[in-house]
Amino acid sequence: MTAKEIDSLLQTADPDRYLCALFAQTDQRAGLLALYGLNHELGRIADSSSESLIGEMKLTWWRDAIADLYATPQKVRRHDVTEGLAALTGQIGLADVSPMIEARFDDIAARPFTDLGDILAYVDNTAVCLARLALKSLDAADSVSDDTVLAAGRAWGLTGLLRAFPLRARIGRAPVGGDALGAVGATPAMLAQGLGEAKVAEARQGVIEAARAACERLAMAGPIPPEAVPAIGYCRLASTHLARLPANPYGLAPDINPLSRRLRLTWLALSGR
Repeated sequence: MTAKEIDSLLQTADPDRYLCALFAQTDQRAGLLALYGLNHELGRIADSSSESLIGEMKLTWWRDAIADLYATPQKVRRHDVTEGLAALTGQIGLADVSPMIEARFDDIAARPFTDLGDILAYVDNTAVCLARLALKSLDAADSVSDDTVLAAGRAWGLTGLLRAFPLRARIGRAPVGGDALGAVGATPAMLAQGLGEAKVAEARQGVIEAARAACERLAMAGPIPPEAVPAIGYCRLASTHLARLPANPYGLAPDINPLSRRLRLTWLALSGR
């Protein structure tokens, strides 16, 4: 996959992050897009692998490929993502990146979430971790508080899981805790078959409330500094995506109009809000 292909892929698969990345300085943009490319590559493994062994092999390849970037001498595997990340090893440590990869092994194993705390831990190791990596790649980690980064990542990560509920249900990783399902008389087995719409909708309510709370904390944090917009600006769109969730948890939420998205993110880059 070439840099041009990753650029095109992110425009379609991750447009909010992609558009925010365009506000980064020219010399920082390639590294940021490489991080977003890595996130996409990791996320789609569980979606596209019909057998867990194949998924584990792919994740292991990425784990080893990232570790190679920190070897002495450095080894860069031929992939545009790894080539883009190679230049960031002075700003981002291996321990910073590893949680993003390790968290995805639970997706491959199709381990159902036990409770809200389990879901939050997953989001912290994926969406929040990516936000922190992005800030470091831009040398903007000190421009926003850790509480703001946590709120931003959780707002985006929880909302993203909820938007992907139908797909996540099919791979056994729907964003709803087993304790919440049990409380309404539902089971994880029902999710893969799209059963128990009303019960599952009730069970996911705690996750929706957690996402709303994160969106509110992000809004209360005030304007996002210009240097941090490419790293976390898109998280401000989480509340809009959250408001579009259908009542049926197995339904697909409508996306934001492309023109509205561009205008909203442009205003965000200018005003921080």
